[in-house]
This record gives sequence, structure tokens and C-alpha cells, in this order.
Amino acid sequence: MRKLLGFFSFLVLAAPLAAQTLPDHSTFDRALEGVVHGSLVDYAGLQSTRGDLDAYVEELSRTDAQALASASREAVLAFWINAYNACALKLVIDHYPIKKASFPSSLVKTLAGVPANSIRQIADTWKREFCPVAGKDRALDEIEHEIIRPMGEPRIHFAVNCASRSCPVLAPTAYKAETLDNDLDQAVQRFIGDATQYRLERGDPPVFRVNKILDWYGDDFGGREGVIEFLAAHAPDDDKTFLRNARAPRLEFSDYDWTLNDTAVFASGH
Repeated sequence: MRKLLGFFSFLVLAAPLAAQTLPDHSTFDRALEGVVHGSLVDYAGLQSTRGDLDAYVEELSRTDAQALASASREAVLAFWINAYNACALKLVIDHYPIKKASFPSSLVKTLAGVPANSIRQIADTWKREFCPVAGKDRALDEIEHEIIRPMGEPRIHFAVNCASRSCPVLAPTAYKAETLDNDLDQAVQRFIGDATQYRLERGDPPVFRVNKILDWYGDDFGGREGVIEFLAAHAPDDDKTFLRNARAPRLEFSDYDWTLNDTAVFASGH
């Protein structure tokens, strides 16, 4: 009897510890497998096999806020980057195929240049509290602007994916605490290696022509000069060589394409 009571005492004590364990993100890895194709996502395929994504969102929902508060910075940052990306995917497939908003909202979006199949056609895209994470329903804006950005890591702007053609691409695997620094560097390199996101025009002065995200969130890099310094530090080697003997580069931004980054829309995987 004493042994039996001891066993039940162990279960009672162990249960809260188990509940506080952060997800290892392997379920999100499975959800992403086979649906991320370069810069595009197979949303129809993800919708038809959404079990892993729904299971991962359930893991996010059950995650204890106190466990997050006591976790390492890398674990917390990886958790919330994955949460944003998973929630954005959930929002899209919950409304897929996306249809144009009804009038008068449709007129406002048309005048703003929002395509008919954009994630922005979904009502209250960024403000709706639809995704359960760490004990409460979250909005995408809350996750990005109130939780992730204040952590002071500008490379997150190459990692969070807003389901749009001009957004830096969705990584094919989840971000992990133990490899986070390398994972974020890879995200930057994917951005730098994409001519639609980054291009150095070798004039006098040279011009960095880049994604407008670096305009919207330039303050996270220390302003325009900080963006230029960041780009120069992460540029390909031949661009770095050119910049050593060039005048100080200027910064210009490309138009942003809000079209859904859907394999059904774009034939190529780029």
C-alpha cells in the first residue's frame, strides 16, 4: 500500500511538470513537410491533410504561460515564430479558397491594391483573435508586435510569414531553440538570395533595392542606416567586395505583392 501511495504521489507531482513542457515542434515539422515548395505553399494540400497543423495548434494552446516565462530566450523566440507561422497557415486554410471580401470592404481593398485572393481579404486579418496559444486566443498582430518584436531580434522579419507573395518565405521546417541562431541566419540568406527580395544595383552611388518590409520595420534595424549596415554585412561576397570601394549605398523599396503565396496561383516554385 505504501508503494502504491508513493506511485500515485509521483503521478500527481509529475503531471504539472509534463503540462509545462514546451512543444518540441516536431508536429509542426510534419505539418510543413510536403506543402512548402520554395517560396510557395500548397494550401489545398495542407487543407486536405490538416491534422498535423491542427494538432500542433492544440499543442500551442496547451502550452503553459509560466513555462514560457521561465524558458530560455531562444526557446521563447522559436516558440512564438512557429506560433505566428502556424496561426497564419491556419487562418488561410480555414478560409481557403479565399474569396474577395463583400462590399463595401471589397472596394476599400481594391483601392488599396489588395488582390482578390489575398490573406487580407479575410475580415480583421491581423486583429482577429482566432488562434489559441499559451492559454488564450491570439491575433497575428499581438504575436508579432506585442511579443516577438519587443524581443529585439531583427532577423525575425525574415522568419515570420504572412502568407503573401512578397513576404519572406516560409521555412520548410520549424524553428528550434537549439539551432535558432543558425535558423535565423539561413532565413536571412534565403532573403538575400532571392532577386525579388534583394538586389544591389551597382551605380554611383549603389542602391540596395529590397522588400518594403525593411521600410515598414526599419526601426527594428536602427533606422535606414541600420538597414544598410545589416544588408552590407549579410550581402553576397561579390557585393561586399564591390561595396568596399563604392560610395555609401542608398536604399529603395520594391512594391509589395499581397497575392497569396499559393502553388495553385504560381506555376513555378520560386
